Amino acid sequence: MDTKFFEEFTRITDGRFSMLKLNGATFEKKTSTLIVRFLISALDIQNFGEDKKAEVMNALKTIFPDITVKAQYIRTYADAFVVKNKLMEFLNGNNQLLFRSIKDENLVITVDNEAISVKIKAPSAMYKMLAAGDLSAQLIDFLERSFNQSVELTAEESAADDGDELENGIEINTASALGSADLRLVSVQTGDKLFAKGKIAGITNMPNYIDDVKTESGSCVLCGKISNVSQRGYRNKKFNPDDPKTGPELLPLIKFILDDTTGKIEVTCFPRPEDAETLLGNLEEHKQVICSGSVSKFKDALSLTASAIFECEIDFDSINRFSAKPVPDNYTCVYPQNCVSIRQQSFIDADGDEVNDYFKGKTFVIFDLETTDKFPELAHIIQLAALKVVDGVEKQTFNTFVKPPVAIPAEITELTGITDDDVANAPKIEEVIPDFYKFCQGATLVGHNLCGYDYPIVNRISQAMGYRFENELLDTLVLSRKYLTEMSNHKLTTLSKTLKIEHSNAHQADSDVYATWGVLKEIAKRM
Repeated sequence: MDTKFFEEFTRITDGRFSMLKLNGATFEKKTSTLIVRFLISALDIQNFGEDKKAEVMNALKTIFPDITVKAQYIRTYADAFVVKNKLMEFLNGNNQLLFRSIKDENLVITVDNEAISVKIKAPSAMYKMLAAGDLSAQLIDFLERSFNQSVELTAEESAADDGDELENGIEINTASALGSADLRLVSVQTGDKLFAKGKIAGITNMPNYIDDVKTESGSCVLCGKISNVSQRGYRNKKFNPDDPKTGPELLPLIKFILDDTTGKIEVTCFPRPEDAETLLGNLEEHKQVICSGSVSKFKDALSLTASAIFECEIDFDSINRFSAKPVPDNYTCVYPQNCVSIRQQSFIDADGDEVNDYFKGKTFVIFDLETTDKFPELAHIIQLAALKVVDGVEKQTFNTFVKPPVAIPAEITELTGITDDDVANAPKIEEVIPDFYKFCQGATLVGHNLCGYDYPIVNRISQAMGYRFENELLDTLVLSRKYLTEMSNHKLTTLSKTLKIEHSNAHQADSDVYATWGVLKEIAKRM
């Protein structure tokens, strides 16, 4: 975004921050605070340390000396598929006729580190619509605000095919609009309102596939079934005990996982205090809802902050799910080991207590990863460990190092103790995933920050191989915030120490798995 501010920022910093791109700014009148938002690619942010952030802040304070200034960094990722979905997101909200008429063969998208080129080959009617008014300029601006690269958009007029059917002069492809591989949208019937900010009366845009949400977005519509509902409070910055109009000291925050069978994403909403209990009661497990809001990064994972939630009926037949590979007949690389424990012989756990009823009749696979990177979209697995629990009894373990396609960074070795030598003769992830897929069949997957980190990584890698983990998910980080409210924080190391759970080798996957299992047992006592 070319502005006088960014020109001045570039001049003051001598152009040292070419990896940054201005996304926008917001001024908060009450606090006299200017929040400047920069885009930065997922690759560049790895080398963008605190020293560089401090230099950016000094430049901002030089430009705006009389007010408080803050900087926010929005991580972006672009490939042709992501760009196409962003383009369709814009048209979905701004021009339904164009949205319904564009097919994959109309688009030529190229992406490199510096630029994104979008060429739309359009029949005459579509071309005229693109050229009319400032629609093209709005689309370029939308893409510029979504990606770190510069954006070039061109429209090329082409003759319509003789067989095309036109409606009011515009080619209509309703099959695509209802969720074909071209547009990947879900057909839904919207019902009663459960939550909305302001005067939102409904959601008219068709929801995207959750699996297609790859970057942050100011506007997004998703649907799916609900699970892992939790509520907690956050501090009310305006709270004044002498002024009841400022509201309570703690404000409600409600989270849940949304699953449309293509993927899962965490949803957060901030209801009014008087509406929180009603909303919580309406967010039943497995209820189908449609949500609109903004997608942002939180703790290195994408999440949706909802501005509106409505009940809905989802036409799951409108979702084009790829044909997943069948469960392998045999293990070929990683062979599960049976647990040797007194707990295999009775419903008695290590402390002499009966197994909690919550576990009976259920199978869980508690798993954890160690990886080369803290960002899920960039991480390569270097260790995968899991524990299978049936009816509350530990049955099998699954544990292997994994040879990544890159060297293990020094900071990861320092954190986990895993070196390049440890993984030199280990199997590649392509050999491990089929065995892990077999190990997890029929089980609920459990992990600490499972939905924010471990599951997105496994899901990304497995889908590329033709496997889809459609298991129910149980995130002990979410559950601990709901049931272990006395904790100072909800890190696995903190929970283990406070609850006196053995966790001697933190940040090694096999140790983290048993610590997570211990936390889950404590949570089950309080459910």
